[in-house]
Amino acid sequence: MSLTPLQKQALADDLVNLMERFQRYVDHHPDTYEAVITQPSSDHLVIKIQPAHDSADLIFHR
Repeated sequence: MSLTPLQKQALADDLVNLMERFQRYVDHHPDTYEAVITQPSSDHLVIKIQPAHDSADLIFHR
């Protein structure tokens, strides 16, 4: 599926909005989540946000 430039921009805007809201949540709950960053290739960076503790629940919802 190929996206139009307008669709790509809309997806990027939604992602930025989601990440900004998530960041505000994490700022108030700093011990709840951690980021695991890997670089599977020189062209890709993967950022996985996960509960900081095994017993923690993902309580942030879009």
